[in-house]
Formats: sequence, structure tokens, C-alpha cells
Amino acid sequence: MQELGFKLQFKQEDVEIIRTQTRYKGFVQVEVLNLKHRLFASKQFGPEISREIVRRRQAAGVFVYDPYLEKFLLIEQFRAGALNAGDTPWQLEIIAGLIDEGEDGIQCVTREALEEANCQLQNVHFIQRYHTSTGASNEIFYFYAATADLSQAGGIHGEASEGEDIRVHLFRYTDIDALLQHDLIRNAELLVAIQWFQLFLAKNKK
Repeated sequence: MQELGFKLQFKQEDVEIIRTQTRYKGFVQVEVLNLKHRLFASKQFGPEISREIVRRRQAAGVFVYDPYLEKFLLIEQFRAGALNAGDTPWQLEIIAGLIDEGEDGIQCVTREALEEANCQLQNVHFIQRYHTSTGASNEIFYFYAATADLSQAGGIHGEASEGEDIRVHLFRYTDIDALLQHDLIRNAELLVAIQWFQLFLAKNKK
């Protein structure tokens, strides 16, 4: 690993939680935190502030591609959050889901690939983890990539008991620029995946 010569100044112990109040508890939990944290200039604790946090289970997603067909798989499904944002609520996405208790990220994406696309993953490897919204949520997203035989991929899938209605789409490697130009990549998970895949293809160019 390359030496960077940089580290973040503060850690978790540089935050003092004064009070935590749960305001809502359902599929997600909304909490109000009253806290103090150290300031850059003085390195002392600043005044008490209040922040609202959405707590939920951690999530994992996988970008699936077929190196023989030179195609990759995306899913399309309804997303209420995009509706409230004034965007189309049907989004192109990578396969993803919440990590169940007792699962790790690989087990999660393997299960989700079968549920959402009837797809058997091969060569699953971890790429990166990242916070989806550090200002408002505790969610961490674990991003994986995997190969699969996509010769028979397609159709409509999902768990009906969970209200899922998911369509599978296949794209050629050469479709990436067109997807970007036509504003069809509208969520962070897919954008991160596409950017990773572009770098991966450039690094492994024949």
C-alpha cells in the first residue's frame, strides 16, 4: 500500500454525546443527537449542537458483468424516494439490499442476485465501503463486483411479498457513455459502480 503522509485529525473519542432521543421507529429509526465535538482551531470541545440521524441496517450491492459477452447487468425498480425528489421513481440500479442479521456482505449480494435477477454470481470480490449520507444517516454501503453467465439473463423478478417488481436489463460495455449522456444514471450506488468499472476496463484493456 502506498504511503500517503496524511491522517484525519480527530476520532470518535473526540465527540461527546450528551443526549439521544428516538423520534420515530419503523423500517428506519430517526434519532436526535445532542452532542459536542472538538474544533479544528482550538482543539477544544465546541458548543452543544443538535443533529437528526436516520438509523438503518447496513447495505451491500454488486455490479455484475459477463467478460465473455462483454455485457453488464442492471435492474430497474420503483423507488419512492426518487418520486418525492421530483424525479422519475423508476431507477436503474445495481443489485443491492440490506444485510440480514448473521450475514456478511458477500452472502447478502449473493442472495439478492438470486432474488432480484435470478442470477448466480461468480468471483465475487469486495471493492469498497462508503457512507451513503454522512450528514443524515449511519448507513454504510459495501460495494462488490462479480462475474456471471448473463447469456440467459432477463425478465421480471423480485419478492412479491415485499412489493418488489424488478426488471433486468443487459447493456454492452460500450453503452456506458450513452447511459451517462442520457442521464439514466441517477443514484450514487450506480454512479460509483460505473466509474469503478470504467477504471477496471481501462486497467485491463486488451
